[in-house]
Amino acid sequence: MRELLRDPDTRRLLSAQWAAQIADGLVQAAFANLLILEPDGAPMRILAVSALTLLPYSVIAPFMGVFVDRWQRRRILVLTNMVRAVLLLGIAAVVRVTEAEVVLYSALLLILGIGRLFLTTKGAVLPVVLHEKALIRGNALSGGGGMIAALIGGIAGVGAVAISSTAAALVVGTVFYAAAAYIATRISDPLAHGLERDEALGAAAARVLAELKDGAVQIWRRPGARIPLAGVFVVRTAAMIAAISAILIIKREFPAAGDDVGRLSASALALGSAGIGAFLGAVFAPRLSDRFPGARLMLLGFAVSGAGIVLLGGIVAMPAVLGLTFIGGLGGFLAKVAVDALLQEQLPDEYRGRGFAVYDILFNAATVAAALAVVGAENTSFRLFLVVTGLMTLMLAALIG
Repeated sequence: MRELLRDPDTRRLLSAQWAAQIADGLVQAAFANLLILEPDGAPMRILAVSALTLLPYSVIAPFMGVFVDRWQRRRILVLTNMVRAVLLLGIAAVVRVTEAEVVLYSALLLILGIGRLFLTTKGAVLPVVLHEKALIRGNALSGGGGMIAALIGGIAGVGAVAISSTAAALVVGTVFYAAAAYIATRISDPLAHGLERDEALGAAAARVLAELKDGAVQIWRRPGARIPLAGVFVVRTAAMIAAISAILIIKREFPAAGDDVGRLSASALALGSAGIGAFLGAVFAPRLSDRFPGARLMLLGFAVSGAGIVLLGGIVAMPAVLGLTFIGGLGGFLAKVAVDALLQEQLPDEYRGRGFAVYDILFNAATVAAALAVVGAENTSFRLFLVVTGLMTLMLAALIG
């Protein structure tokens, strides 16, 4: 990894990414406090946040490449962070006056959409600054570092809200977005795309839509790609059901979470536990893939997630909540790594981009499906609901196996 960081532009790109993702964590903690963890929150509120942010994001995500391939990429890296910094500063001023949900949802949607454009651009730029070498290690460093950065930002955001206010967390986020923008300006290569702009923007968007449909057809024709995508939807849904249930247990039932500081502290611990689980999944997946090749690693992720939910789901005790989020992060990430590899193996190169676009849509839709399931089970026992969820996950793993 040190070899990768010797290149100045690689260091600057990753530093800009990590600074922006620290800001993302701060923003998410602040908005969670406003929209989810406040005393009158409910499963329906979580569903609304998921649907209003992730579904539009899923629709626009496949089209981001059209803009990334037409505009100077260094400029996109700079402007996306500058715009978010200005937007966040304005939101920090607004929340001192009003916490109207339409304002908060609109702001969150804008920030997530701009963030998607930034990360899409980063993904396109990374192979360039790496000179098309060491891509696996580069992606691992970028993804693992980004995960840790978002976790640090989330914990810092929880602390800022608890010690000061939600507005304070947003102001700190502004500083990190501004820092990311400045670091991006230091990248020496303007990262302009070398292709001619022969295609009109509207025609390019229509082409992307047609290619996405073609990619979906190709995935459906290949069971080796179709089944893993269905599998990742299931395991992501199960993991998010566990995560949402943990949030609701902390908010409504956990004895030590009766005030804002208690809820935020418990939520930070749960977030950290899930992040550690996912990080360990990233560390051990390459080793486990030798013993569990191909789809077996995905099934292992199913088994870990399902067993953890059956054993610990719905138990109103902090160790159980932390264990549940840890296992959800671990199992979910093992399954994700396996599905990534299976898609790369099963789809021809010309269809891989479209395959992963479908993957992203399913990944986000799974979060909404999980929130919808929790809303539907609102009047039942958390314990019973989660045990059934875990058993269904294990049964699906057995059927796929």
